[in-house]
Amino acid sequence: MPSGTSVQGDVITMIGIVVAALVVATLLTALRRLLQARQARPYLPADDRPPAGLGRLVPVGAQVEDEYRRGVVALEHWLLSHRQAGRGGT
Repeated sequence: MPSGTSVQGDVITMIGIVVAALVVATLLTALRRLLQARQARPYLPADDRPPAGLGRLVPVGAQVEDEYRRGVVALEHWLLSHRQAGRGGT
């Protein structure tokens, strides 16, 4: 029965190779997903990073100031246009 032992050894070696290949494939897939997730999000300076727990769609830091300034300017233009329209009609 020496040939049976050799066949069993070959089968165990083959199973070990298949299991190792599956583990390596799983690790490479996880690494690829991790790298893609990191590349999808740009690096933000500390002032522009959202606080923990908030999503990326919430403006923070300099974005808030820019939005505020744009909103104030738009509001001023709107108020002036309505003021001028009210004077012209009277």
